[in-house]
Amino acid sequence: MPKRYEELNYAHYLTFSCYKRYRLFTNEDLCNLFVNHLDRARDRRKFDLWAFVVMPTHVHLLIRPSVDDSISKILISLKKSFSYEALPRIKDNNPEHFARLSISERGHKVRRFWQVGGGYDSNIFTANILKRKIDYMHMNPVKKGLVNEPVEWQWSSARFWIQNICDPLSLDDIEIF
Repeated sequence: MPKRYEELNYAHYLTFSCYKRYRLFTNEDLCNLFVNHLDRARDRRKFDLWAFVVMPTHVHLLIRPSVDDSISKILISLKKSFSYEALPRIKDNNPEHFARLSISERGHKVRRFWQVGGGYDSNIFTANILKRKIDYMHMNPVKKGLVNEPVEWQWSSARFWIQNICDPLSLDDIEIF
């Protein structure tokens, strides 16, 4: 599992993947569900959300946890609640994907939406690094050939940063740099 460095009051650039990097975020329903769970997790855990991108195989987030919280608690809150609701939808709408999410764990069959482990976590210490990470995140759908311009990718905060449009959800103000 990747090492985590919990620096208080710093932003974190996070990347976490779908199980075996399967292309699970390929329909609007699951992407919308994830964005809704992200917003609810932000409300529950009181973290600042500065940028995000939902890609077909993974998610990028740029967040700042509240002083009394941790990245691991935030990720558990977000990923567990989302998976609980997403897996039955996959079972109903895409049984072949659902079958591939099955593993045997301690003699029991379980389903996984997320790759095991916390993913990638990097502290953001400067405004320059923050800008580079946001730009990287928003260019990811373009580099993967999914769209021509970052603002065309619906499941991203690019429209907020480039056009000041709060869709699919609003972001928090960056106040520390």
